[in-house]
Amino acid sequence: MTLAAAVIGSAVSLLSVLVTQRFTQRVHRREQDRIERHRQEDLAQARASRLTEERQAAYVRFSAAARTVRDTLAACMHDLRREEVLEDSRREELKERWDAYVAQHAEAHIIASNDVLGVVGRVNGGLRQIYGLVKRLDTGSRSPGETVDTLEERIEGLWPGLVALREAMRRDLGLQQPADQPPS
Repeated sequence: MTLAAAVIGSAVSLLSVLVTQRFTQRVHRREQDRIERHRQEDLAQARASRLTEERQAAYVRFSAAARTVRDTLAACMHDLRREEVLEDSRREELKERWDAYVAQHAEAHIIASNDVLGVVGRVNGGLRQIYGLVKRLDTGSRSPGETVDTLEERIEGLWPGLVALREAMRRDLGLQQPADQPPS
């Protein structure tokens, strides 16, 4: 009987050690899984934050480039009204500003959300039309009805698009509520 009790006691002790070891392994595995889940969540959050920062910086650069090229086109309009042609220095300024704008437009197409891309396209279309008109007025190859007054109307018509662009970018970054949602 004592032998049986010793065998049973030993078996219970071994079984207890085995069960405790397996339980400890399961707890350790769960803890490691939880740590890995948190690490993955932190990485995803960091990526999302980095993307938001990159998107914000790109939006600022694109908006500034669009407004700068708009201002340069307006200066060209005033020069064309006074002189009927652009001075070489103004042509060079326009080229530099236009090239900078095109680069920022390309970047915006890479990083902008789908909601913002439509507004980017509309602003780009307006600027391209005005840029082409300035070039035609400067070279004297204008089409019938293309005048400095036409240019002025188109330049003034850009403001609503630039405002819509700013608002779309702000909404995308979470800085402004959508127009159809009341503030929370």
